[in-house]
Order: sequence, then C-alpha cells, then structure tokens
Amino acid sequence: MAASLLSEIHVDLCFLVYDMGRHEQNGLQVLQQLKAASKPIYSTCFLLVVDPEKVNLLMGSPELSADGYLAKPYDQLKIRAQLEKQMRIKRCIAQIEHFRDQRAWDEALQECERIQKQYPALGVLIFRIRGLIYLEQQQYQKAMAVFDRIRQAHDKPWVHVALGMTAYLMTDYRRARLEMNQVIDDQQVCQEAYLIMARIHWLCGERSQCVTLLRKSVMLQPTMPILQGELGNRAAFTEELAIAVDSFRQAVHHARHTALQNPEYYFGLVRVIQQMIADKPDRNAEFIAEAIRVLESVVHDCLDDPQIRFRAKLIAAEIYRQNGEHQNADFAAGDALAQYKKIPIESQLSLVDLLADGLESTRFAAEALDLKQQVSRLMPTVEWGKSNLKGMLSFRQKAINDAFSEFEHAWQVDPGNPGVGLNLLQTGIESLRRTVTQPLVIKRCAEIVSELHYGALSSKQQQRYQLLTERLGELIQEAEIA
Repeated sequence: MAASLLSEIHVDLCFLVYDMGRHEQNGLQVLQQLKAASKPIYSTCFLLVVDPEKVNLLMGSPELSADGYLAKPYDQLKIRAQLEKQMRIKRCIAQIEHFRDQRAWDEALQECERIQKQYPALGVLIFRIRGLIYLEQQQYQKAMAVFDRIRQAHDKPWVHVALGMTAYLMTDYRRARLEMNQVIDDQQVCQEAYLIMARIHWLCGERSQCVTLLRKSVMLQPTMPILQGELGNRAAFTEELAIAVDSFRQAVHHARHTALQNPEYYFGLVRVIQQMIADKPDRNAEFIAEAIRVLESVVHDCLDDPQIRFRAKLIAAEIYRQNGEHQNADFAAGDALAQYKKIPIESQLSLVDLLADGLESTRFAAEALDLKQQVSRLMPTVEWGKSNLKGMLSFRQKAINDAFSEFEHAWQVDPGNPGVGLNLLQTGIESLRRTVTQPLVIKRCAEIVSELHYGALSSKQQQRYQLLTERLGELIQEAEIA
C-alpha cells in the first residue's frame, strides 16, 4: 500500500519502519518496489526507523538505502536536528535528484559538478551519486574510479558493494568476489551482495556454494522475493526440491501484487511440484491440489493474460496426465491449444517450443507439430525472428561473430525469450572457446544464465541450459585461474 501511494503522489519526507514484525516485509522494501516499478524515488527524503543495534547492518546498499536513520529510543531534540539536516541536504541537491527521477543522466552529472563546487562538504554524497549515474549509463570504468576514490576517504560497507557491483558488470569476478565477501563476512543485510556473489558461484560452476549462500541470504532476509526466487531457480536445477518449492512459495507470496511480481515464480513452483509428484506418489493428491491452485493464481494475478493462461493450461495438462487423469488432461490440453491460437504471432513464436514439448505425448501431438511448422514459417515476419534465423544460418556456417551479433539483436528485441537466449549463450561459449578475454561476450552470457528462469523452460530447454552453463563455468574458471 505504501509503494502504491508513493508511486502516485510526491512527498518531501517519508518515514520507513524497518521491523514490521515476523514474516512481514520491512520498510526498505518500499524502496525496492518503487525502483522496480521505475517510479521516482530520489526527490523524496526517506528516513528509516530502526533499532540501534541494526543500524550498522543496514547500510550496505549503495542505492536502496534510506537517506538517514532514526534509532530508538527517540530523542525529540536529536530528531529535530536530524530532520533539519536531512531536509537541508535534500534542498541542496534537489535539482540533481529531479534529473535522476527523470532519468536525465547527463543533466544530473552537470548539476553534480555545479553543486560540488558550491557545497564542498557534500563531496562524498555527490561522488556517490555520480558513481551510481555512471552505472546507469554503463560507464563502468568511470564508476569504478569514482567508488575507488570514495573508499580512500570513506571506507563504508556500501562502497564495497558498489565496487563489487561494478566489478561484476565489468566481468572482473575476482574483484567482485573480494568486495562482496567482505560485506557478507561483516553480516551486512544487503540484497545486492548476496545476489551477485551467488551468481558468480553459479557462473563458475560452484553449485553447492551458490545454494548455500542463497539459503543464508533468505534466513537474514526472508521477505525478499528476488532472493527467494533466485534460490528457487538454483535449487530446482540442482534438484534440491524441498528447498526450491519453499523458496518459490515465499517468492510468490512476497512479490504478489507488487512491481516485483513475476509469473516465473509461479511456474517455477509448479514445475518443482511436478518433480515431487514423481518422487513422492503417496502425496500426489496434496501436490496436485497445490499445483492447480498455483496455476489458477497466476492466471488471476496476471489479469488473465492469454500467454499466461496458455502456459497454465499446458502445465495443468501435463500434471493431470502424470497422475493418470487422461480425460482432464485432454480437456486442459485442448484448452491450451485454443489459447495458443489466440495470442499474437510474436508470442506464438516465443512459445512454440513449449507447445510442441507440452503436447508431445497427447492426442493433440500431431496438430501441435503441424501448428509449430506453420508458425515457424512466419519467423522472418517479426524482427527478432528474422535475426534469430540469420544467427542460426551464420552459426551453421561457423561465422560465430556474425551469429553472435544476430542473436544479440534478437535478444534485445525480445529479452527473456528462452530459445533466443540459449542460442546466444551457445554462440557466446563458442566465441569464448576461441578467445576467452571478451568481457562483453562474458557479460551477455552471464546475463542470460541469470535471467532465464527454471519455470520458463521446457524439459528439453532445461537440459540444454544445464549443459551450456557447465561449459560456460569451465571457461570462466580457466579465465580466473589464468
């Protein structure tokens, strides 16, 4: 409710209470939700109300931290002085923050230069803002130089997180490990540190370390849907089903009806439940009931999106068939096929592999295969499809650089498309086999590995994902050792 209100109206000052009770989201998550929704957050002064012993553990995020803290018990004179100070600072940098809210990065940088000359005492704050703007502009070398300069005079946890984030984006995983491990060892409650460190473990093939670290992160921050969803995805791939199912449940619960809501958390949960049905047949009725309930929820929560409805019906058909309920399976499969025909051609092309794989062993298999062939012929009519076809042709001709460029374009036009992502990942790996020192290629491969969700992939795509991530991990480990 707070995030919804603040996304509609502007306020000068907002108090965020950190501890809202056991299993409740904390005040800092308001900032995360506003950021995820691309809503203005910089012009408002946010003060976090928190117990004194927690203050030093909540200062790790370079961007999603409050402007200041009010520690209990309250002292009226101290509060008055702190409010006056924070509001005075906000007034001084008001124009910078206005430009940041408008995503006018160049204008914000120019204003930083002016304010820094006018108010030298705000040096660290202005440098911090400049570094964050450079990250937004993907000027990583400049961001690294700014954060390194800050650390020399102001060695705080958030500086290490900023340096670690920048190093990760530059694919300097050694430096990122060093910075993030220091923050994690200091017990900082910082989503970015755990998320980036876990992704480095995963990229390098360190599967158990990744899952262990994410389990630690959700013990410290159980209401963070991004961390819970990340743990669900990683544990699902390593077949730690009990961990995966619980994490996906938490991700769905805490992200629901917020800007962080993600249908892949629902589908990931159902995919894991499918595996548990196979492993624990004595609890079939319980698992099937939960799976169908989750599929109904994702359709409802995503406002009856036809793509979501298609995917939900397709998985429902698989679950019924898995349990021997062939009549219900046929009804659901027929409904999935009907829903598929209603969605736009761009989406049909993105989902055609799911359709063919999902209906492979049903009485609709021949019709689905025929539809796949019809739809695939239309691939050149959409922008990403045309690039994807060119990329496949170039790959077959061993023109790896050309293939990578085409798949890259297709991914940018249709980000998150599993088929395109896997093609781009495979091509990137082939390119890295020839020359491993290609930061831009590694960065794109890392992005795909992190952004493809377990629940979004068909069983065949999951196998391909596993194989490709293992190959990428070997290459990255070799590069780190070298």
